[in-house]
Amino acid sequence: MRVAVISDIHANLAAFTALLNAAEPEVDEFWCLGDLVGYGPDPEDCVQLARKTCSVILAGNHDLAACGKMDVSDFSHHARKAMEWTWNRISPESKAFLATLPTHVHHRGVLLSHGSPRNPVWEYIMSESDALDAFRDVPFSHCFFGHSHLPSAFILKKNWGKTSIQVLYGEANKRIDASASNTRYLLNPGSVGFPRDAQDAHASDSLDAAIARYAMYDTDLKLWSFRRIVYDMRETGDRMYSYGLW
Repeated sequence: MRVAVISDIHANLAAFTALLNAAEPEVDEFWCLGDLVGYGPDPEDCVQLARKTCSVILAGNHDLAACGKMDVSDFSHHARKAMEWTWNRISPESKAFLATLPTHVHHRGVLLSHGSPRNPVWEYIMSESDALDAFRDVPFSHCFFGHSHLPSAFILKKNWGKTSIQVLYGEANKRIDASASNTRYLLNPGSVGFPRDAQDAHASDSLDAAIARYAMYDTDLKLWSFRRIVYDMRETGDRMYSYGLW
């Protein structure tokens, strides 16, 4: 089965729609690792679209805040302001749906987690040290996670009693064979709505063009491939500015 692994949509409907249009012809399922809402101008539409298209949806910290299950006092000023705006524009039905979502789940041999499997809501995996902590404290062979908005791979190998870790960052179309024995994988597809890797700052000569990040995973062959698409951000950016979200 071929799966599109997505995360951190953050109420960016233009990015989400462009990704679905690009990926749907070649995938069987979409797995969403959380943060449907927050930052962007289309929280309600993104929740409803995810419900229609994704077979697995996790709750991220922004989703938990949007349904009242998390205090926003620890959010940054920008994130807190966006969440206050989101709260008034998301339906009771969508809030109730977000409240039912898990922050992590085992599915088809993979541990899916919004953040680090040690603390799926808050903890980031951004460095080799972060990854080693997760590998040490949580048993899994494959874990797909989001939260950091950084497409990345942390691969722990054991050979002849020695352990080594390989760290990769997600260049478009880079493929990872995740089928090796005695090897464990932490894989992050990056963010659909607001990627944070430097490569995406120079994605296009057009000021209106933006990047949406995701990954493809073959559950039978255990092949992972980083993907990115370019879409038109102009109208979304204009609305974010007018709503005071930018």
